[in-house]
Amino acid sequence: MLTPANVNQAQFGMLFKRVVDDQIYTQPLVVTGVAIDGGTRDLVYVTTVNNSVYAFDANDAAASAPVWHVNFGTPANLHSENFGCLDINGQMGIIGTPVIDKARGVLYVVALTRAGAANGPRTGFLQRLHALDLATGADLPESPVTISAPDFNALMQNQRPALMLANGMVYLGYASHCDKDPYHGFLMAYDAKTLTQISVFNTSPTGSEASIWQSGQGPAADADGNVYVVTGNGSWDGVRNFSESFLKLTPRLKLLDWFTPTNHLALDKEDTDLNSSGATLIPGTHLVLGGGKEGVLYTLDARNLGHLGDEHALQHFQATASHLHSLVYWQSAHSGDLLYVWGQRDKAKVYRLEGEKLGETPLMMRDIPNEGHPGAMLSLSANGDKDGVLWAAIHATGDSWHESRPGILHAYDGDDIRHELWNSLQVPTRDDCGEYSKMAPPTIANGMVYLSSFGTENVGTGQFCVYGSLPAKDAIKPAPPTGVKATILSGVLTLTWNVSPGARDYRVLRTSTLELEAKLVGVGLTTGKFTEPAPERGESATYTIVAVGTNGVSERSDAVKMTSPKPKQMED
Repeated sequence: MLTPANVNQAQFGMLFKRVVDDQIYTQPLVVTGVAIDGGTRDLVYVTTVNNSVYAFDANDAAASAPVWHVNFGTPANLHSENFGCLDINGQMGIIGTPVIDKARGVLYVVALTRAGAANGPRTGFLQRLHALDLATGADLPESPVTISAPDFNALMQNQRPALMLANGMVYLGYASHCDKDPYHGFLMAYDAKTLTQISVFNTSPTGSEASIWQSGQGPAADADGNVYVVTGNGSWDGVRNFSESFLKLTPRLKLLDWFTPTNHLALDKEDTDLNSSGATLIPGTHLVLGGGKEGVLYTLDARNLGHLGDEHALQHFQATASHLHSLVYWQSAHSGDLLYVWGQRDKAKVYRLEGEKLGETPLMMRDIPNEGHPGAMLSLSANGDKDGVLWAAIHATGDSWHESRPGILHAYDGDDIRHELWNSLQVPTRDDCGEYSKMAPPTIANGMVYLSSFGTENVGTGQFCVYGSLPAKDAIKPAPPTGVKATILSGVLTLTWNVSPGARDYRVLRTSTLELEAKLVGVGLTTGKFTEPAPERGESATYTIVAVGTNGVSERSDAVKMTSPKPKQMED
């Protein structure tokens, strides 16, 4: 729906924003067709560092209230330990992006919660894995479970990477807060149905550190279910301890293979983590790509990672000036197989994949570098191999390492990133989303872009913004829904109507003998059906439907009136 032809200042912009209770470090997640509130709706899910999970309507600007909101209790924060830095400068309840099983209707999320006194010891914190009902936010019967493992410290271990759902299991990765010891790199697998812990892999069991940080990117899984992660600074012996390494594990987390660069000791000494971009698998190949704070990009053969030494990599080269935090791959009909990067203090670049290697000279490059940490977090939308749009979320100025900074969202032509299509500060009064959410990529779904934000202040605020096509001048609004019918069966009233051309969703309004003013009883409905309890016996209700589309809201449909039969009178 979004193309280089219609993403521009005149046709594209912010549709609405939603304020939440604290900073959002996670990527928004969108699920279509959730059965809720008498119909089906598209929902967007976000989490905050205040241990909150929200579900909002993903489409309708009028649906401003959360569909549901749950909170898991007081989170840890910057002052819960002497962490020694401001990488996270406030609360630190939910940091890793959740994962959703749409088929089962479950959202999985990890929360760090204070369990003891306000000023208690480290043992006063717990991490729990929750399985939430997508429609209600309620914990499922087996949820939550407390996360534990030998040498696992709930406060010191930062559940930073996104969760991954694969092989019937939920995978959780762990890093640290500010490299503050003690910590290890953990990868854990939990049964997706029972939340039973299946296996735990410690990247440094007889040493320390070697986090799975990945700037928030989750683990990756190949077609056989094997799991890939990359580690950072810490202990390395090539036997049990694997800092600064690519790791390939079985679905149950037994180590299958690994690769460690020749200069891993120097990377460790200089805090130049290898794992700032995680592992990217290239579809239809055996290639795995990744790079770290050094800015060197590695291309590896997943069938034989090669163990220690750069000579075992298919390729490694200086892809960007310093940190690599985000890689995006796209198969373009026009330009070939492309890899997009925008490193720290560098220009956005595109490399072309040819066979098993990338061309080491950029195919395309922007003119102006960004100023500080981190580089941009990237996403790409397209119609298959055409109409690619590269979305880049980044701070507008300065450096975001130890403070919140104003953000900007860019859109570039995927086949020519030198052509900027739009950005969120061209019309700031309409499109500015506030402070940059560090390392949260935008999500593109159904013609809309969902962007996390730290809100309006350096700490303690949060919001997300929804962008899409703006109403066109002199555009025709959707036609009112037709064929509205109502039935009552077993105390349930069911409304149905015909789909309106140009409609994205529908609203249902009701008046009744008890409520003379029209009341909005259904919003964001994505199909022509709505149910609710029938009017009380002897009462009547009148319903009208409106269609909502890019170009506005339709007139009301013809009204349909339903009256529940009065109870029969008892004879003398």
